Amino acid sequence: MHYQNTVTPKAVIFDLDGTLIDSIADIADCSNAVLSNNGFPTIPVEQFRELVGDGFTNLTRKILPESALTADRIAQFTAEYRSLYRERWKHKTTVYDGVHDLLFSLQSSGVILAVLSNKRDEATKLCVSWFFPEIRFVEVRGERDGTPIKPAPDAALAIAESCQVTPSQCIFVGDSEIDIQTGLRAGMTPVGVLWGFRPRAVLEAAGAPHLITKPSQLLSIVERTLQATT
Repeated sequence: MHYQNTVTPKAVIFDLDGTLIDSIADIADCSNAVLSNNGFPTIPVEQFRELVGDGFTNLTRKILPESALTADRIAQFTAEYRSLYRERWKHKTTVYDGVHDLLFSLQSSGVILAVLSNKRDEATKLCVSWFFPEIRFVEVRGERDGTPIKPAPDAALAIAESCQVTPSQCIFVGDSEIDIQTGLRAGMTPVGVLWGFRPRAVLEAAGAPHLITKPSQLLSIVERTLQATT
């Protein structure tokens, strides 16, 4: 998409899980179902908060017993999970309070919006189209073959390029250390959200320059940061 405005366009890139939507229960339920179906012990739902964020293949490596960590087992488990998740992805998932209002406010002010997740690309697009049909995201991108996942900056930089903005004109919003590292590595301004899956200490240790406790607080950060890059 090309922008011909006389004002330099600016962008906010959002993580998905733990930032826009609370999906931990569906992720945990599907993971535990596959664990149980294969004779492995299940894991408490709350424990998944510290395990998710860097793609399901990496999650598989964390939740399978070490003795089961073979390439074939990981591939099988991942395939079974993705098949199950396609059926259950919105059974318990909800949008965080205040997120819709935030997105509407940013959209109405002309800020370019995008989503970058380590969830698989097709699942990312499915979730965004279902939960946010009224929001005009310039790009919605998940894990794609051939592009390293976050915290590698490649996909974030590709989104900036497609939005025709520089990295310094982008704010990267997420709930994990992975998102903070992505923003920093991409030369963007990271903002950590404290309603997601990781605690404050983790985001602070990752170097988050901004932390917010509710979505509306992002608006002032966007205004200050984007004015400074004009």
